[in-house]
Amino acid sequence: MRSLTRRFAPAYLPLIAGFAATLLLITWVGPVAAADSVPSGAREALAPVTKMIATLVAIAIGLGIAICGAVIVWGGIEKTLAGANTDAEHRAQKRITNGVMGLVWMVLAGVIVSTITAIAVAYGLIEQPF
Repeated sequence: MRSLTRRFAPAYLPLIAGFAATLLLITWVGPVAAADSVPSGAREALAPVTKMIATLVAIAIGLGIAICGAVIVWGGIEKTLAGANTDAEHRAQKRITNGVMGLVWMVLAGVIVSTITAIAVAYGLIEQPF
């Protein structure tokens, strides 16, 4: 597991740093930048669209988590049935690893969407979708 972390950490470092910088910029921009930029009538008109998008994103993330769980289970079954075949066991281990990585990305996507939604609601850009 240690070599896996060493291989993937440098590749994702720019992505993580960019996300952190963007999140800090969004958080530190004062409410003055967003004050009265969206009229209340527009917020009310966009409320159904906001709810629809939030529902679609929640469905997509939930479906992604379910698929990742199925991939992990599938890899576990393959690993159990591999027996002495090292090639099949290696493929199964790779499938489990990919399922776990996908699960991590889906949970991270959920956190990102929730954070952006909370910031937009706090600044009055949108109404609470749920």
